Amino acid sequence: MSLVLKKLLGFPSLFTKLLSGFLAVILLLTAFNLVSFFYLKRQIHNEIVKYNELGMNHAARGYENQFRLTREMVLGLNQDPLWTAYVNLLRQVKDNRAYGYVNDVIAGMKRLYTNPFFDMDNLIIYFQKDHYVVEKDGTSSAKAMFGTYYESPSYTPAFWKEQFDEAYAFKVFPAARFFEQMPGSTRSKGNLMPVVIKMTPYKDMYLIAMLDAEGLARDLQSALNGSFYILDPEGRPLYAPAAGPSVSALPDFASFDEKQSFIQTGDSYYFYKKGKDTGFLYVNKVPLQSISAQLLKLNLLLLSLLAVVGLLIILTYVFSRRVHLPIRIMVDTLRKDEPEPTPGPVREIELISRRVMHMRSTHQRISRDLARKNSILRHYAYVNRLKNIHMNLSELRELADASLPYVMIVYQIIFKEGYAEYHLEQEKGAYYIREYIDHIWQQSYPESVTIQTEPQQVLSIVFLPNESMETDTSLRHLQGVFNLDRGSYLVTMAESPVQPAGAPFTAAYSQVTSMLRKRMLRDQTQWIRPGDGDPEKEGGCFKALWEQEFQNRLLSGSEESIQEWIRKSLAMLEKKGALARDYHRFAKDVAGELDKLLRSLNLTAAYEAAHVPPLDVTLDFYSPDQYDTWFRRLLDPALQLIRRKTENHDPITSFVMTYINDHLEEDINLDMMADKLNITSGYLSSYFKEKTGLNFSDYLNDIRIRTAKDMLQNLDLRIQDVAARVGYQNVNSFIRMFKRQAGMTPGEYRKKYAS
Repeated sequence: MSLVLKKLLGFPSLFTKLLSGFLAVILLLTAFNLVSFFYLKRQIHNEIVKYNELGMNHAARGYENQFRLTREMVLGLNQDPLWTAYVNLLRQVKDNRAYGYVNDVIAGMKRLYTNPFFDMDNLIIYFQKDHYVVEKDGTSSAKAMFGTYYESPSYTPAFWKEQFDEAYAFKVFPAARFFEQMPGSTRSKGNLMPVVIKMTPYKDMYLIAMLDAEGLARDLQSALNGSFYILDPEGRPLYAPAAGPSVSALPDFASFDEKQSFIQTGDSYYFYKKGKDTGFLYVNKVPLQSISAQLLKLNLLLLSLLAVVGLLIILTYVFSRRVHLPIRIMVDTLRKDEPEPTPGPVREIELISRRVMHMRSTHQRISRDLARKNSILRHYAYVNRLKNIHMNLSELRELADASLPYVMIVYQIIFKEGYAEYHLEQEKGAYYIREYIDHIWQQSYPESVTIQTEPQQVLSIVFLPNESMETDTSLRHLQGVFNLDRGSYLVTMAESPVQPAGAPFTAAYSQVTSMLRKRMLRDQTQWIRPGDGDPEKEGGCFKALWEQEFQNRLLSGSEESIQEWIRKSLAMLEKKGALARDYHRFAKDVAGELDKLLRSLNLTAAYEAAHVPPLDVTLDFYSPDQYDTWFRRLLDPALQLIRRKTENHDPITSFVMTYINDHLEEDINLDMMADKLNITSGYLSSYFKEKTGLNFSDYLNDIRIRTAKDMLQNLDLRIQDVAARVGYQNVNSFIRMFKRQAGMTPGEYRKKYAS
């Protein structure tokens, strides 16, 4: 074609090559589209149908997995013995006075309804005896729960009460709209699909998982076009689209072959899939015109292409002429470095190609060199530490019906410095200790059971022939052995009173573990017996006596002064007979006061970079000397930072911070502070940002919200009072800012932390 154009038109070789090339491409594309139209139309139709089949299968598998996971994860709660024990107490909540365990039960359920992959709006436990429920926001009566907070015409309180008489273990109910009916207002909870799970053998309680039907639809129906339905084995709708046709308009699928994936009836395609686990029928109705419209677009595209072919030929000529000119200029520039003529049918293209190849090889050489010098990416894996349990707790449940009196002993193990750094050594040590304890009890009481309930906690259940038998001899022997090994570890033994035959293990276990709180800060084996001390004794509560003195000594920057305060405080705790937990509470209070002081001085970031010791390590301390060392490591970096800040005192930022702290309830803004300092607001903003690393507004809001958190602990203050005291005259603005900073509203924060 280029030769014909060159002979007919006499154009330069580059132009003829461009024009002929464009024309060839246009003709090839036209031919390709004609072939596609005549030969691939049916294949495209099949691909569209196949795409809908895949989307249907994906949605069906997703819903089946969702129902299966919901059932397995809810039933999995029953595998946690503590959670099961708390739920058993709540079944007889009035008789057991077990209201304090509600938060523990909610904490166990939290990992389910907060998991975004479950699309679970709420998880509710319905107790039959007192007709009350436990859910993520606390407890309420069943009547209030299903008549006010989760009200739906389809699911009345009577409906939920009737479910206790229904014989099933797992059931999915149709999705419906739920509302929260408050005085003067109605708030929609959304379209929720209730799933009821009954735990064996409890007949007086069941759990309700409120699945977000709209959220499931967004996650699982994203690949579907049309109207999606879920039908139960009897053909009743579990889910139907709000704007789609009614279920009665669907064909009868009972007569269709399950091996098929779709049928065409009337003006619609019906793609269907039956769930293997649930037996539910998943149906997606796609109008015929929806599939035909996609083929029609192909036809219109073909006609449009043919219509513009003529226009493209004209534009090709014009474009080839215009492209030729800048290429010619480029070639003339390149020839300056290469005066010899370039061989080839199109000399311009040959020259440009050779230059491009040279640049490409240069680029590849540079890329390889950079790749060799790049740093190796680091990957971090987070592994969940499993509890080192050497005996299955189901064996303990099998002994629950033993008709013998028993004594329960808990051994809390604290490994000293030699073991503290080696987790595997601790596992072995705890295992050998458990084996030895079991050996001792088996000698005297063959029916005794010793298990490891925590990585550093062992439990013995010693069954006695009668209630008059004693266990002191064996416990004294164990105490002597543990004292011989106290260079490596310490053991605290807590012994329960003799429990009568048939007494439940839950209450005894709760009692004996609470006795561990009586542990003293001593470097020796401790044996805590029934009646030893007061488990609620507050031996270390003298915060009001040291708080101001602590701040003054710390602000002085004197290392000797703060060390003297540490010695005096520890001596006071020892004089008061403080328990180990009192020392830990004191350490926690000191760390909290230190954090407040450092925040007010804007030293938090620098202090955190100093690698101070964590608070959790104090839980295993067994002597005041350890606390003395820990306090020194905690406070020494802070003293250095305070001394350095005192030496580099900045009057502007100091004035701003002091004024904010003293006038927090006022309407403080950047312009007002700039006027007080006789500087411009722009200069103050830049200066404050440079000195503190924070914007003025961010610092002000941070101080106000942290102060509000402390005030919310006082239940006598209303939320609007707290807002006014920290400078927010509009309570709605306060709530928005608090939620942005804390991740929850002030009411939610008070409900969670004020207790």
